[in-house]
Amino acid sequence: MSTVRYLRDPCGTLLDTAHRHGDPFTWRTFLGPVVVTGDPLGIAEILTADPDVYSALGAELLGPVIGVNNLILLSGEPHRAMRRFYGPRFHGQHLHHFGTVIARIADGHAARWPANRPFVVEETMRAISLDVILEVVLGLGEPGTREAFKGAVLQLVRALEPSFMFIPRLRRPMLGLSAWARFRRRTAAAAALLEREVAVRRAEDHPRHDLLSLLIAARKDDGTAFGGEEILEQILSLIGAGHETTASALTWAFFHIHRNPGVRERLLDELRAMGAETDPAAVTRLPFLDAVCCEALRLDPVAPLMGRTLRSSLTLKGHTLPAGVSVGISIVGLHRRPDLYPDPDRFLPERFLGRDHGPFEYLPFGGGSRRCLGASFAVYEMKLVLATVLRAHALHLIDRGDVRSSLRNTTASPAKKIRMVRVRSSAGRPRRAA
Repeated sequence: MSTVRYLRDPCGTLLDTAHRHGDPFTWRTFLGPVVVTGDPLGIAEILTADPDVYSALGAELLGPVIGVNNLILLSGEPHRAMRRFYGPRFHGQHLHHFGTVIARIADGHAARWPANRPFVVEETMRAISLDVILEVVLGLGEPGTREAFKGAVLQLVRALEPSFMFIPRLRRPMLGLSAWARFRRRTAAAAALLEREVAVRRAEDHPRHDLLSLLIAARKDDGTAFGGEEILEQILSLIGAGHETTASALTWAFFHIHRNPGVRERLLDELRAMGAETDPAAVTRLPFLDAVCCEALRLDPVAPLMGRTLRSSLTLKGHTLPAGVSVGISIVGLHRRPDLYPDPDRFLPERFLGRDHGPFEYLPFGGGSRRCLGASFAVYEMKLVLATVLRAHALHLIDRGDVRSSLRNTTASPAKKIRMVRVRSSAGRPRRAA
């Protein structure tokens, strides 16, 4: 399976390779061979194994770029310790405090869409998801500080290129003119901005409860505080996990909703039935809205493949794999199995009504010990953004043709711009789109 082809079309490449070679198949990559399965039985064998059998795939390669303390690269006890720290912050009652802020942010960005003129959906979704992370997760409520962080983060994200991420010999300064040199400059700028914010918060005499403040106050096992570089790596991990991923998932959801008029009308009927109800908890309990989000994540997972490297041998579907080999779970292959999802290429949210899928049948956020910590938060945000926007704005999808995914850094996003129009009547009021 060509790595270049996978970057251009990850879902199509995984599905086509499995069709030609069967399951499991071996994909030879620049990270070494990866044995890939999309079979629930093979997936169960991977996810139920002792977590210490694995290390993060590509940790040595990516550590110098995104930080050796980045959560997605940690393994063993350091990984478990960080999950214990983060876990409670993204579940239960903590979510309820965020709902009105998420809705306000979504409403503010959608209100800027021009009437009767095309806009790119993903650009707005990225802006919404980044503002949610900065304000809700990191507690950057002061507008000037938040805008400074937003600028630094966006510049850093734009400077992160797959070329030097995966090819170490390209990590050279070249008189300050290389992409690597630009990335290092923007990393230093973001680190300096964060150091100033850390100093401000350490001088405050009142506690805060956002994740940045909790990281500043936290102590490691040896009693020492996290350093500025360690905090930056964790913040970049949070932004990387919740920025483009959530934006991509929302973009796919808007695309599929407006590409399927029956789905759109059923969802709008459910939202209209709420009347003036604005309680975020009530919105997130809507069954068809939940089904729409589940189906969008099934059909176009933001992470088509998840991988781990073996520290010791593992038996996968009757094959004994030695230490050093990596195993991969084809999430898109699992989600397109016709025995689990009849007519798998169609967008059919009703398949999630009245049926629960097992832990080895539906994996939009991965599974096992490395399942995405922010899964509940991501779905919560998806529901509130969709409901907030659709209740206030009538939208029309410009191009209803097929759209494949492509890999941007580590996230699968639409390969072309998905454009929509906010439709308004001659009286200036929103009206139902054609």
